[in-house]
Amino acid sequence: MRRLISQAARRFTLSVLLLCGLLLAACTDSSSRQIHLLTGANPAELARTHLAGAVLREQGFTVTIEEARLGQIWQRLWAGKADASVTVWLPDASAPFVERFFDRLDDLGPKGTALAEESEIWPVNDKPHTVVRRSLEQESPEALAILRSLHWQPQDVTHIINSWQQSQNWTLAAESWLAEQAPSESVKP
Repeated sequence: MRRLISQAARRFTLSVLLLCGLLLAACTDSSSRQIHLLTGANPAELARTHLAGAVLREQGFTVTIEEARLGQIWQRLWAGKADASVTVWLPDASAPFVERFFDRLDDLGPKGTALAEESEIWPVNDKPHTVVRRSLEQESPEALAILRSLHWQPQDVTHIINSWQQSQNWTLAAESWLAEQAPSESVKP
């Protein structure tokens, strides 16, 4: 009889532990380790975004990068369909979108200067800013901290573009550049 009770107790304990494990797994929010970045289509924008993605991946995030036009970037961030963009041109190019979409977004500021070829595309006073969904602060504060801390120099972006021209792979170009760097303030999270 004792043996029967002991087996029943073990089964019960095992069942409770299994149930607790399943509940914990269900409560774990793996989406906070997934980041969706939006980027413009010009080479410098792609280089910046893939560099941000490489830094996030290095810190254990799963990163998705998608190209979009400037208005689409604002709209998708506002709607919560993406998390951030490091290629939002402010103040002039985004003026039509700021009033309409900014209530759910945060501007983390410019992270570097425009390249000479970008000056031909964007208004002269504009710089690429990092803009994020406001809710990212609660959902993934670590990702927000990384995005907030990113800074790069024009030569960093140019180097990634040159690497891409050889490899035709933005992710590889950014990750290779990052691997070549000693810990530095330009991309250190």
